[in-house]
Amino acid sequence: MAINISISVHPNTYLRDPKETTLGKKIIKHSIEILSETGYHCFNFKQLAKEMSSTEASVYRYFENKHMLLVYLCSWYWDYLNYLIEIDTRNVKDPEEKLRIAIRTIVNGSSAQSPTEFIDQQKLHIVIVEHFFKAMFNKTTSIKDKENLFANYRNLNANLTEIVKEYNPEFKYPCAMASTIIKMSIDHSYYAAQICSLTEITNCIETKKDQIEEMINYFVQKLLA
Repeated sequence: MAINISISVHPNTYLRDPKETTLGKKIIKHSIEILSETGYHCFNFKQLAKEMSSTEASVYRYFENKHMLLVYLCSWYWDYLNYLIEIDTRNVKDPEEKLRIAIRTIVNGSSAQSPTEFIDQQKLHIVIVEHFFKAMFNKTTSIKDKENLFANYRNLNANLTEIVKEYNPEFKYPCAMASTIIKMSIDHSYYAAQICSLTEITNCIETKKDQIEEMINYFVQKLLA
């Protein structure tokens, strides 16, 4: 059963808020399924419309193009992860333990119960691992960032930065450390599955997340101690 929380996505990512209508929810649900199975380059609105027994025109009423739809999905994921970290660390006083919990939450975010019934959290995590940097690294990124389309990612990084500062107030690069933690969790999940020569992490479904969590904590402890 889905839990009831409010996930905030910047309105500039969409033309009409998909979570407000049944059709919009179907667009989100089926786009996650298709993107996780076929990838971003093969994905298009014609394929999406066919999958949900609708029309391309109906999809375009919600999203300008597939890139903005991907930005929406990524924004949703990062806001949810930020929410989980706030919940998981709210009663934790020890900065070292708080950082460990935050790292565990980032690595294991795909295992959490989805707050909405139309979003498959595990499949969305696959989309993030494989396609988030396609959404972020493009010629219009600086413009889109000014429009706050990546605000949820920046908010997560900012909150993690504050935890790093609590752990070691003298550390010179807390913001870079925070963004590195997030990026390592994505990159090494992808490397383990696709380019195993780039990591010591193995693509074992039972232990991969534990391996990534252990690796990130190792780097963090060495740099922050």
